[in-house]
Amino acid sequence: MVEILLATYNGERFLPEQIESILNQSYTDFKILASDDGSNDCTPEILRVYKDLLQDKMSLINADSHSARENFYNLLDRADTEYIALCDQDDFWEKDKLKKGIAAIKTLEDKHGKDMPVLVHSDLMIVDECLNSQNKKMSAITGINKALKYADKSDSCQNLYILNNKKSFSSYLVENNITGNTVIFNKALLKLYKRPKLSFMHDWWLGILAFSFGKVGYIDEPLVKYRQHGQNELGAKSPLEIDNIKKRDKERVRKNYDAMFAQVEEFLRLYKNEDCQNSDTAFAYNILKVFANMKNKNRISRIFDILRYSFFKSSLILTIGEMLNI
Repeated sequence: MVEILLATYNGERFLPEQIESILNQSYTDFKILASDDGSNDCTPEILRVYKDLLQDKMSLINADSHSARENFYNLLDRADTEYIALCDQDDFWEKDKLKKGIAAIKTLEDKHGKDMPVLVHSDLMIVDECLNSQNKKMSAITGINKALKYADKSDSCQNLYILNNKKSFSSYLVENNITGNTVIFNKALLKLYKRPKLSFMHDWWLGILAFSFGKVGYIDEPLVKYRQHGQNELGAKSPLEIDNIKKRDKERVRKNYDAMFAQVEEFLRLYKNEDCQNSDTAFAYNILKVFANMKNKNRISRIFDILRYSFFKSSLILTIGEMLNI
């Protein structure tokens, strides 16, 4: 059974298409848990219509969180199935999205056991409001292609790469390449989940958890059409695009780095008593502590740590910017 966690807020324009793409999945052993964050459009009515149609296959809850991040945490707090998939309200899932995600997770579980926490994510195709392709994949923006240089290709699951924790984790702390609306993970990871008081985004938090205690897989194939419109909370935006460079706000950049530090400090606080006997987990803890301690150092010492521990972003320009702003 897969539990699909659907977070909504004023999503009436695109929500029906997203739900229909779920109902048309080739993998049918799923249920939907939807959480609406106080929508003032027709979103609640749309959810109730589908609830009446799907009966026990869909459940609804209300949230008062005022952010997509906290709305997803509300859902994660209530999740309790063998596999969990995250779902935004305005995208479109390819027919085999769940089937290929489950196959990837089971490949890793077969190798490492079902007690191994596993998270799998995939590429996305960027589309416009009408789902027309923009001839661009999300992998061109997130920097995941750099991580794949250190990944192991699966022999048994097509397009599946297993990311190398020791070579990918440092970069992941400064640049999230896991897009939440593609994520699917197992119950072993859910059991480790603790709701943070401080975090950058829910997908980044789950990625740190998976890298620290389990395995992260990436399906090098677009399994979601990532719709771009005026209300995207984040969207598919490259920091190196001219328009984004012109709009760059130094104060916001500084706040983002402060949020990265706060996220890691919160992780260390919540998981300080977890078992670190596994070599990968011990390595992750060490990297997390080094990163958190950078906050108290001067600029030269921070740059030294960036170089020593490979806290590199996906391009040299972005890494130089990091050195100047962190």
